[in-house]
Amino acid sequence: MLLAILKKELKRVFSDKRLIFSLFILPALSIFIIYSIMGKLSSSMVDDIEQHTPIVYVQNSSESFKDFYNNVTLENEINLDFVQKNDTDSIKNSILNGDVDLLIVFNDEFDTDVVNYKTRDTLPEIKTYYNPSEEYSRSARDLFINDVLNQYEKSILTKRYTNINYVKAFAVDSTNKDSKVVNKNKEKGKLLSRILPMLIGLILFSSTIGVGTDSIAGEKERGTMANLLLTPVKRKTIAYGKMAGLAIIAVISAFCSFVGIALSVPFSSSFMPVGGGLPQFTIMQYIQLLLIMITMVGINVGMICLISVKSKSVKEATTYITPVYMLVMLASFSSMFGNGTLQTYKYAIPIYGGIASIKAILNFELSMQGFIFTILSSVITTLILTKAITSSFNNEKIMFDA
Repeated sequence: MLLAILKKELKRVFSDKRLIFSLFILPALSIFIIYSIMGKLSSSMVDDIEQHTPIVYVQNSSESFKDFYNNVTLENEINLDFVQKNDTDSIKNSILNGDVDLLIVFNDEFDTDVVNYKTRDTLPEIKTYYNPSEEYSRSARDLFINDVLNQYEKSILTKRYTNINYVKAFAVDSTNKDSKVVNKNKEKGKLLSRILPMLIGLILFSSTIGVGTDSIAGEKERGTMANLLLTPVKRKTIAYGKMAGLAIIAVISAFCSFVGIALSVPFSSSFMPVGGGLPQFTIMQYIQLLLIMITMVGINVGMICLISVKSKSVKEATTYITPVYMLVMLASFSSMFGNGTLQTYKYAIPIYGGIASIKAILNFELSMQGFIFTILSSVITTLILTKAITSSFNNEKIMFDA
């Protein structure tokens, strides 16, 4: 009878074209479209900033800077104008409005102060005014300091000491091409671990909500659950059949969503490690990932079925599931923050421990103890939820008070 109930649950989904589209096609299509658009927009923004010619005004410029700028060759083009000192307020307003990217202001007697460095306690100052909320303005300041002012300072020091090395005690990695001691596989994994655990957590839960609420609360609302309970079938068998059917549907839906993620990878290279390839995981790591996801599905199915069996209607079940979904979202988003090795006991926290374990796998940091804690915690939590569901099925007031 368990197989018959399972078959009934799967037939209910796979015989409905709208459910097939909403559960399996729409999530994958949505993820593909969203991440493709995000990748394109992110790449376009970076390209736009790189192609933008910064508009820079220099006020009260020293003569030495004018001579330097007129003779220097820059890697990046800058639209620079020398302006009078009394234009400060109007230029600041232009920076706020986005018409100007950067204002550079030299101190009075800048060249004299530079020459008299031996008799001064403070350095002559060059002030910058920019708008950090504008990408063009922030980028213009970084570019001007790195490409122009740094070269200008070097030119002054070269004139002062003939050889700029006289003002340096040592160099750092000037000839060392192998300064980065890094595991390339782990480096790629860290890029994936910033967002993939969050996606897995949300997809595994959200893919079970619609079908889970309708599977039990929906049948109670329509009156078909009462007919099913009156058949000569053990109620725990009915509960197991509905949970198993929901778990299979959740896994298939999650797989379809991952297909959408995979298809969107080539279009989202700005935040996915496509260029350098994906990390090479071992078979054991793939097995660990699969087992963690399966046990997480067990918890999700258990929570949704328990809420559904306690509810009188789909609307009521959806209302009760919302705060649970918020907790799942919180646990999923927590994987995006924090560094270092997670304390072992935290792997035993339901849902959070599973997401943390997935992140640790991607970072090549999951210990066997952490993995065991995650699996045992998820299995025990699922068994507790299953016991609560079967007990609810045997409660006449819960099952017939619709």
